[in-house]
Amino acid sequence: MKNRITKLNLSNFIKYDNFLAIFAFLLPINEKLSTFLICLSVLILILDAILGKVAFKLHRELLLLPILYLIYVVVSISMSGEIQFKWFENKASLLVFPLLFSTSHKIDHKKILTFFVYGCLTAYLFCLLFAIKNSIVIDGSNFHFHPTINDKRGFFESMVYEGNYFFGVHFSSLMQISYFALYLALAISALFFRLEGFKGKKIVVFIFVIAILQTTSLAGILNLVTVLFLAIIYRMKSKRKKTVIVFGFIGLILLSALYHPRINSTIRGVYKTFQGENSPEYPKQPRLMTWEVAIKAIAKNGIFGVGIGNSQKELNKRYKEMGFEKGSRENLNAHNQYLQILLECGILGLVTLLFILYSLLKRTIYIEERERPFVLCFFLLIVTSFMFESILSRYIGISFFAFFISLMFRTNKEIDQI
Repeated sequence: MKNRITKLNLSNFIKYDNFLAIFAFLLPINEKLSTFLICLSVLILILDAILGKVAFKLHRELLLLPILYLIYVVVSISMSGEIQFKWFENKASLLVFPLLFSTSHKIDHKKILTFFVYGCLTAYLFCLLFAIKNSIVIDGSNFHFHPTINDKRGFFESMVYEGNYFFGVHFSSLMQISYFALYLALAISALFFRLEGFKGKKIVVFIFVIAILQTTSLAGILNLVTVLFLAIIYRMKSKRKKTVIVFGFIGLILLSALYHPRINSTIRGVYKTFQGENSPEYPKQPRLMTWEVAIKAIAKNGIFGVGIGNSQKELNKRYKEMGFEKGSRENLNAHNQYLQILLECGILGLVTLLFILYSLLKRTIYIEERERPFVLCFFLLIVTSFMFESILSRYIGISFFAFFISLMFRTNKEIDQI
């Protein structure tokens, strides 16, 4: 009897969507573990197909991702003098996730989103523990708490200069700050729009808002404002309250621009960059310089792109011409997905990417009204993040994009009734 119960429990656990949910949990925490879960999910899918337990269903929108992958492959092989497997392995999510979501298996959206929220919460707690650990200094019998890298700086002032273990790159130890902020913003959106019965929702939302502010990512803060603004529009019935809160947001943004060290410094740096000035206090903004270089590289290389292998070489060459040593030394990409794909794959790649985004936006018209805000919020988060990061150049970006956009394209009308 005991063995029978164990077998039943095990069979209940070994379900296709459980592995997708665990992947969603691990995605914010560890790249290697989440990659292992992808491979395991593909293996289970292959076994189910061999045993005849699953049928494949064709979804037109999901075909767009493999088409984009094919464009990457064809352009890169055509334009590059050398071929490296890692280029195509890095983009493999564009093939894998459409496959995983094009099956007759039932996929519980809420379960996946719940696991993702818990994954983001776990990742934040890890970062917080690392920050506390790094801030503690034990000198013999003396105990010191030094969260700032330079003790001469104030707690908030240190965000702009040498750093603080509770902010920015020193805090976001599991992934780059803009990506972590993007993950957290989507988790907040899921809590607002899809996970109505989530226990402790208000506390978790508050923690995630603080976490995004701790990343000091300006793109992340913009995404946070987007999520909160949509929450006001969709969830608040009173027009008077909506008006008050909207103006309150505007006031908060203006105050942040004036007094928040990171935001104020960036705005001044952008102004100085446009003026052609540079100073230690308000240096030229690297992101603006990468955009300028990328535009020059695109203008010279025509409309067909240069391929993945040549794109960084083209950028580095122009970084050196401009005297932007950090760009060539750190192999900075375009920090803009629209420019990056235009450089790598030309007009065809950009049009395909824009059509994917258009299909996602169009999807909000045909899905149930209760699901619409979450899909719309994901669309806005992606469109905004593409402005500031080359999301499809890193595993943490391309897997996030491919996984969740595939989930959005697998809405309830064809398959799931959640």
